[in-house]
Amino acid sequence: MRQTKLSYLQGQTQQTLDEIVKHAIDLYYQRFHGQDSNPLARLKQSAFIGSFKAEENLAANSKATLHSLFQQQHDH
Repeated sequence: MRQTKLSYLQGQTQQTLDEIVKHAIDLYYQRFHGQDSNPLARLKQSAFIGSFKAEENLAANSKATLHSLFQQQHDH
């Protein structure tokens, strides 16, 4: 299975086995290096996009909210 994954990566990246292993080590190191450090720094390095505060049922009511906003725009 790993050989299949490696062959796929070599085909997609046109990199040698050595280059792929070096890159994997760098990524792995970045992931774990400094995990005990500043929480804000860890958040900035993560794949987290963002969050916001809103009403609890925002997703459930999104269509109605959007419709209401469109109605308000067309009424003015």
